[in-house]
Amino acid sequence: MSALIRAAALLLCVTIVASTQVVAETGLQAGPPATAADGPGKEILTRKCFQCHQASMWSSLRQDQKAWESVLYRMVGRGALCTEAEISAMAAFLAQTRGTKLP
Repeated sequence: MSALIRAAALLLCVTIVASTQVVAETGLQAGPPATAADGPGKEILTRKCFQCHQASMWSSLRQDQKAWESVLYRMVGRGALCTEAEISAMAAFLAQTRGTKLP
């Protein structure tokens, strides 16, 4: 039984460390958007993309909204389940925060 408890504790620690790293690298957190300016794209991105990807995989990229949409539709072609509205919201958020011209 103690081995099971240790394994659960280790899994919890790894999850906390990974979540902390994602938040530190991107400012993204699970849950509702922090401000209205973030919009739904941030929450959708967190929920959909972090199932398969770490933030470090794309956080250094700088692209406009059309390029981000292209990436997201390519992910749909690979099995991601996203609606057109979700793709538009995520691409808008990414262009705002990871765009070629940042505010």
